[in-house]
Amino acid sequence: MPKPETQPVRARRLRPTARAWGLMISGALVIVVAELFGVNELRFFGIALFLLPVLTLLLRLIARPKLEVERSVYPTTVAAGDRVRVVAEVRNKSIFGLEPTTYMDVVTGTDSNHIAGVLAAVASRLHPREGRRRRRIAYGLTRMRRGISEIGPLFLENIDGLGLTKRVIRVGDPVQIEVWPHVHDVDRLDIPALRTGSEADVALGRSGDADDVVTREYRRSDALRRVHWRATARAGELRVRQEEHHAEVVALVVFDTMPTTHPYIDPGFELGVSVVASVLTRLHALGYDTELLETHSETEPEETELMRTSASEHLGRVMRHLMLVQPAKHEDDNDYLDLGARVASIGRGPLVLVTRADAPNHEAALELAEFGAPAIAVLCGPRDAGADSINAFINAGWQVVHMDTTARNPWDAIRRFGVAE
Repeated sequence: MPKPETQPVRARRLRPTARAWGLMISGALVIVVAELFGVNELRFFGIALFLLPVLTLLLRLIARPKLEVERSVYPTTVAAGDRVRVVAEVRNKSIFGLEPTTYMDVVTGTDSNHIAGVLAAVASRLHPREGRRRRRIAYGLTRMRRGISEIGPLFLENIDGLGLTKRVIRVGDPVQIEVWPHVHDVDRLDIPALRTGSEADVALGRSGDADDVVTREYRRSDALRRVHWRATARAGELRVRQEEHHAEVVALVVFDTMPTTHPYIDPGFELGVSVVASVLTRLHALGYDTELLETHSETEPEETELMRTSASEHLGRVMRHLMLVQPAKHEDDNDYLDLGARVASIGRGPLVLVTRADAPNHEAALELAEFGAPAIAVLCGPRDAGADSINAFINAGWQVVHMDTTARNPWDAIRRFGVAE
């Protein structure tokens, strides 16, 4: 469950400040004293004190600022933890200038729910210098959380020079950015199948011609080892293997989305999302058709097919799904049974199960190992948790990788366990 966001401020109409009320009360008291003692000078002074806030309020009602903001956010699609650059340009369309003002720019999906600062005075639209008629706010956001985040609206706390009136102005609308799961290099998991796709080559050798591959033109970033010399000779130009022969075997990634006990953000679940995205990216790069399954899927049945991506497609659809995925709200063991039937219908191929180390061992999940070639279980959790889970997966025939969620960088705190002899 994501941490709830709060809006720090809201727009407010023009109103007197505490100083204005103080002057008005003081003026009224002075007038009363002047009437008691018959001092005309004191009466005029009291009237001046009383009217100053009133006149200021009336003038400020007439001289309303007309502001607009043009916001640039780049990039608008980022990976969790990446930096976002925000530039907001405030322009004055009124014939009246705007005094120096404090601002708060609302943001979601970060540790802070707003960015605050001071905006320099903005001249009226009649000012001859363009630079004085607009002011720029620029800042960076780091450690963005997975999901759809919003930047804006901008709130300006406008106080007159005497500090007698105040209003909060809302300027512009929020801009949405997509924060996808962070994709890491899975070489750190030290799993050969995720580095070379060798298991699919073996399977192909038993079922077809390894030279029967799809090729494409050579690109500058392609490794020379991928050059298909026979196709190059026929075409008269460099051709490289597209390795779509891996699509003969569907690579499955199963994500454990069982309910969590964490009230807000479960670090094991968030790490799991990153692992799933990283593994899918590597398997897709190796040329596999990939399919994402969830143990407690709340997706409609007709939408489950959308989680399969062919080797020729882009992973954007699945990444957007992972951007929004959350732990299930309710536990149901039948979800595992339905999952087992679905995996069995797909066939034998690379299978990666990503789960939390402290999750209970479900027999149906352990039995999925028979459909994996290889079967790899990635357990995410504290280093001292999940020992029983690790042993259970190993004994069931899984290769096991444990990632420590309490480490500064879990991708540097990886333990790998082989299959039980």
